[in-house]
Amino acid sequence: MALSYSVVGRGSVGDLFVRVVDITLDNAYSSGGWQLTAAGLGLGTNGTVLAVVPFSDATGRIVSWDRTANKLIVRDASGAANAATPEITTVTQMNTVVIRCFVLGKGQG
Repeated sequence: MALSYSVVGRGSVGDLFVRVVDITLDNAYSSGGWQLTAAGLGLGTNGTVLAVVPFSDATGRIVSWDRTANKLIVRDASGAANAATPEITTVTQMNTVVIRCFVLGKGQG
């Protein structure tokens, strides 16, 4: 199963486009996270993703965006004190979870 995108809101700020997107996660998480696409995020095939801000979900995990790789990363909050939170290694609790994201970019879809 691949990531599933649902654009639930569209807008613009100056020359930038704003999208609110629900992303349904799958069970194909690999090290480094799920690859996002500009088209899936509502910015068109040749769009540019400038920022993705994931809102919290009900799984108790920490979801963040890696802007260099354009990936959603999930971390497990069970790490030791004063240590970096580790990236998850399994997706059994993330499969079919929906993450709502605020997206800022260029391009239209």
